[in-house]
Amino acid sequence: MERRIDEELRLLAEMGELSKLPGEGAPIIDDDPGADERWAARHLAKSADLTPEFVELRREIAGRRDRIVRRLRAHREWLSDRAALLHDLPAERILDAARATTEVDARVESELRSALGELNALVARHNLKVPLGLQIPPLALQHLRERSERD
Repeated sequence: MERRIDEELRLLAEMGELSKLPGEGAPIIDDDPGADERWAARHLAKSADLTPEFVELRREIAGRRDRIVRRLRAHREWLSDRAALLHDLPAERILDAARATTEVDARVESELRSALGELNALVARHNLKVPLGLQIPPLALQHLRERSERD
């Protein structure tokens, strides 16, 4: 990650993107005296609000996970409302309404599985960029269902 930051800073400097910035030409203050020889790159990255890719991926993963959980929660509520509707329908309309409910349920299930596949692709990409201790396990639809029921 630090090599990537060093490379990004070098490229930005070559393109002139770092010129005429506040503090240009002023000495860099060592705000981390215990750091190794890369303290300057860390300082510049921190000052420029550079965010490592894995942090952005974590944010994206959390946002997508939350959207899936909200969709699961809304679908569960819809199914509950449909069950109440089916209970009150006249007998001649129950079969068609039940079939329509099953079709919508299958479509939503497919959409959720697709969204979860995309989410797990982001998780895999994230996990390639971080050490084992920071990795995120792949997410299962059942786990997200349980989470949506708890919340």
